[in-house]
Amino acid sequence: MLLSVVITFTPIRTCKLPVSTGNYIHGLFLNILQSIDKEFAEKLHEAGRAKPFTVSPLFGDFIHSGNGLNELNSNGKYWFRFTSLDDNLTQLLLSDLASTKERTFVIGNNEMKVLDIAIDSADHPWAGMSSHQKIYDKYIIKQTGIEKNIKLHLLTPTFFHQDDRSLILPVPTPLFYSTLEKWDVLSGIPLDRGDFIEWLDTRCVVSRYEIKTRMWNFEKYKYVGFVGDVEFTDLEKDETAYRAIWNMLSHYMFWCGIGAKTTMGFGMGHRL
Repeated sequence: MLLSVVITFTPIRTCKLPVSTGNYIHGLFLNILQSIDKEFAEKLHEAGRAKPFTVSPLFGDFIHSGNGLNELNSNGKYWFRFTSLDDNLTQLLLSDLASTKERTFVIGNNEMKVLDIAIDSADHPWAGMSSHQKIYDKYIIKQTGIEKNIKLHLLTPTFFHQDDRSLILPVPTPLFYSTLEKWDVLSGIPLDRGDFIEWLDTRCVVSRYEIKTRMWNFEKYKYVGFVGDVEFTDLEKDETAYRAIWNMLSHYMFWCGIGAKTTMGFGMGHRL
């Protein structure tokens, strides 16, 4: 089961946190999981490149206080999200997050009070549940929802590993291939991909974009990525199996994230 859970909270006391908070939410996620099942949490932390979860940074109406810090007001509302791409992880999270009653947690030594936990898109646009099988059936088996043009919105900085470098442009092949890698490792559903990568190289193009770069500073290291909207177009006149896979992967991005460091808040996006 695929899960995207959004947690809305307020600080017990007004506090300050760095602008870049994905590492804080990463730590909080692992702490929550360790409190439920320490052995499972350790295995998850040591997982390979395609980890079965993502986290977001914090969102809300922050007051910029300088020196790379944001102020969170004790009267304000803020939120973040976790996603799970593993059935066991989803069940653990659902059982633990079932109640918000008197629940608190700590971010950067600051105590926060949970106001709401959403797992349904009707309650929050970044929440939701699905499954690998459901997505596969829609696009590959039933061949529904397939479009010639795909628009993506990247909410948090997005980049890709390419050899020893970081690519900070929405180049189709690394963007969709990074998602395909996660599908291969995490879905348990093999794809008859054929020459899909060659198709990405030759038939999938960027047709429109409105993006800008953004840097996140995590004290010991910095990463630059792009945010904004990108439209991709399939140059083929007729529908093909590759277009179906392409559409499926764009849907999957909501849960698996896009590109590198998605477990630190990068690559959070969705299909428009």
